[in-house]
Amino acid sequence: MSNLHNPKNNGYDVWVLAGQSNMQGCGWLHGALPADERVWSFSSAGQWQIASEPLHKLWESFTPVHQELMRVWMPEADKQISNEEFARRENEARTTGSGLGLAFGVAMAEATGKPVGLIPAAHGGTSLDQWSPRLKGLGGRSLYGAMLERIQAAGGNLRGILWYQGESDAGTMELGRSYAQRFDDWIAAARADTGIADLPVYVVQIGRVVEPPDRQGLWMSWDLVREALRTLPERVPYTAVTSAVDLPLVDLIHIDTGGLIRLGKRLAKLALAGKQLGPQVASLERFKAPGGLSNAVRLRFSEVTGSWNVKNNIRGFEARTAGEYRAPLYPVNAWVDPHGDGDKDRRSDIIVLFNRELDAEVKLGYGLGLNPACDLADEADLPLCSFLPQPVK
Repeated sequence: MSNLHNPKNNGYDVWVLAGQSNMQGCGWLHGALPADERVWSFSSAGQWQIASEPLHKLWESFTPVHQELMRVWMPEADKQISNEEFARRENEARTTGSGLGLAFGVAMAEATGKPVGLIPAAHGGTSLDQWSPRLKGLGGRSLYGAMLERIQAAGGNLRGILWYQGESDAGTMELGRSYAQRFDDWIAAARADTGIADLPVYVVQIGRVVEPPDRQGLWMSWDLVREALRTLPERVPYTAVTSAVDLPLVDLIHIDTGGLIRLGKRLAKLALAGKQLGPQVASLERFKAPGGLSNAVRLRFSEVTGSWNVKNNIRGFEARTAGEYRAPLYPVNAWVDPHGDGDKDRRSDIIVLFNRELDAEVKLGYGLGLNPACDLADEADLPLCSFLPQPVK
């Protein structure tokens, strides 16, 4: 590799890819973006190279935490096989592993005209506690320590961290309720340990998981983790969030290749703006349907680029009666208000019609539960994030 294009020697802007499997990437390699000489990756083995999918090759990692985590669940016979042999087998047979990093890098390079460096550091199935800065003393035998080692070894101009994690913390209410504080502390530690007090952190609000009805109760805090991520910019400066709730899956929990490409572009929009972007709820008001019943809600939004990508039969909204989080009122239809503010092609008010009169203290949420049907994004493909039920005035 020529030193002329080495990000370490040329001070390229570099971005860390951290989190669990949806950041590591589980999409099909068929249909993934091709390598682009403007985007470089600090490989798992610790060498700068032109980025190509898959970016994460954990059996080749120079930080041992990745191999150690994968070996925990192995049969004893397999534990005798070397890391090098596992890497060879994986590279020979691999059909999946595309992620969002390359799409992010290409979008950044196209917008800035500058090369981009990526530092893949994610690991599937890992919890926020496994990423704890308290384990930093273990160095490359901890996820957090390994991330710091990769940043140090990669060089370049660290511009920020991209984070997609939270599924592993959605199993209990205790973890869900504490996620916001624990993640805020994680960001503070990362900024202190990199010496960049305003280091940007751009996150993905976790998407969907498909579980049979008898297992739904195992994921009661899924919405709490989503809410902790949605509200991150309200708590911590130099952060922003986008969502994956509207993106298609390749299996029961992982975003597919096309969805990951869209997600990488969404994160690039946040990084280029350096602030929160995307639709935000401005108000929720009772609305009388033509029949005279108060069984509808009008939502007004800010930060919508253009108009919505769908105009009628909009999905994902759900009303709950006060104090009954698990008691939904089912929407009959939702549509862009033709009489709302703005010109006829760029109206963003949405009317949600329900199957009965709304209670006095009704609340409205979006993208609730494990596998909601959601499709709202604006003309910039920035989605409406899931949000917990909020009071309707």
